[in-house]
Amino acid sequence: MITCLDIENTFSKKDSTPYSGSNQLVSVGYKTSIGNENYLCFYHSEKKPTPNNFSLLQSVLHSTTLLVGHNIKYDLQWLLHCGFTYDGQVWDTMGIEYLLARGMNREISLDASCKRRAVQQKKTGLINNWEVGPDEMSWTILEEYGKQDVDSTYDLAMVQAELLDIDLKEWATQ
Repeated sequence: MITCLDIENTFSKKDSTPYSGSNQLVSVGYKTSIGNENYLCFYHSEKKPTPNNFSLLQSVLHSTTLLVGHNIKYDLQWLLHCGFTYDGQVWDTMGIEYLLARGMNREISLDASCKRRAVQQKKTGLINNWEVGPDEMSWTILEEYGKQDVDSTYDLAMVQAELLDIDLKEWATQ
């Protein structure tokens, strides 16, 4: 099963790693190739954590054979630090964009990559320069933003795979 996910986390003094001591996992959104999708709350100022959030996400990760994300190493770093386990394959849409650029100086953000590949773009207009951390902004806005990130990343991965003549669903079973 292919799972695309995106995390949001707090950040202190421009450090967004899980190792700063005070940063926390705020939310994780995911979408699978079999049609499951969810947006889970872990830590937020106006919303209680999603019941069974850890076990729900870990169950998805256990069934996942290919994990997709834009800069997936960052998301994996957070997940592993928080106690989740995953040992399958990964598809990093940011890394693939870098490879497809073939040394040309191109912007490889999710927004720029989606524009270049004519993929539904993320909703950057929802969040104005991250004036507050994701744990303090409106949950409704964060959830909409996060779900769109997941959808855009998933669609971008499918377009990239097609460009590279790779069947991701088949590749995920190898």
